Amino acid sequence: MSTDMQLKGDSLRRQLAASQKYVAEHDLELIEDFLPPDIGVSAFKGANVTGGALGRFLAAVRDGQIEPGSYLLVESLDRITRQKLLQAQALFLEIVNSGINIVTLADGHLYRAGSNDLGDFIISLVSMARANEESELKSQRCAAAWSNKRANAGHRKLTATCPAWLRLNKQLGEFEVIRDRAIVVRSIFEDCAAGIGNYTITKRLNERGVPHFGRSS
Repeated sequence: MSTDMQLKGDSLRRQLAASQKYVAEHDLELIEDFLPPDIGVSAFKGANVTGGALGRFLAAVRDGQIEPGSYLLVESLDRITRQKLLQAQALFLEIVNSGINIVTLADGHLYRAGSNDLGDFIISLVSMARANEESELKSQRCAAAWSNKRANAGHRKLTATCPAWLRLNKQLGEFEVIRDRAIVVRSIFEDCAAGIGNYTITKRLNERGVPHFGRSS
């Protein structure tokens, strides 16, 4: 799973529903809570193997906690890896050669453990190569976009994110001071310099009815 936004959306529900449907149709037992879903862990850079749920799954396979003949259910092969083809191929083969069947729920395809099926091998290679190409292209586009932003940073800000007493003037492309908030910030600094503690400063602000800054608008 790529991002927390996907988790908040439909991704987790969709994958769980597809898993439940598959095991019901094939008389399998679904262990839902063995590993938590990876959120924001890159399959493109292999972080899901080195520090994510897939890495813990593989460790459990090696330790014998997961028996040969078990099934690894994934939405598609790109959920396992988006790394370069040789790395992706090695990971795929490690899983199936360890006795683990891989099922891609999007198309219901079963990659049987230890199988020498040429068709399955070709399908897996094509799928993993395509996933890597898509991620590589996306990475290049993002890098180019940020490079362009940095090149124009002198007259266009990289981001609207800023301290809460500032706001980005989109027309001018410059940050401007929010006067009321700046006054509050200056008073806090003055109180701190005078030796007044955080609790007292906060109490005074609350008594004056100073609102929480929240997000700049």
